[in-house]
Amino acid sequence: MDYRFFYNERQLPCARLSMDHEAFGLWLTDELGADTEQLSRLLQAITSLEQGQQTDFQWQGRDFLLRLTRDDAEVIALVLLQDHSLEELEGEDLEFYDAESFAACGLDDFKELLSEWQEFLLD
Repeated sequence: MDYRFFYNERQLPCARLSMDHEAFGLWLTDELGADTEQLSRLLQAITSLEQGQQTDFQWQGRDFLLRLTRDDAEVIALVLLQDHSLEELEGEDLEFYDAESFAACGLDDFKELLSEWQEFLLD
């Protein structure tokens, strides 16, 4: 998963991710942004998952739902959930949907992405 972080013309942090992971970039830019407190809570949730203290974690933002398990991370645009339940979406091949509406990766890769985002924000 390749990514690039930068500040836009309004000096807001932005993320652009490689093909098939674009939704993570939108989620970082639009949902998480520069909220370092929420970022710390997400990293703590990942640690809890890794240590077996919980089996899954969800966080709903304005436009996306973030779902974490001990193995995977995914973001799903809430507009997809208007027409389908999570159970229906789990049974489907989500590659059918727009790359800006859904993305998934391993939990380790997602943790690395968040850690890099945190470093970017602190620089």
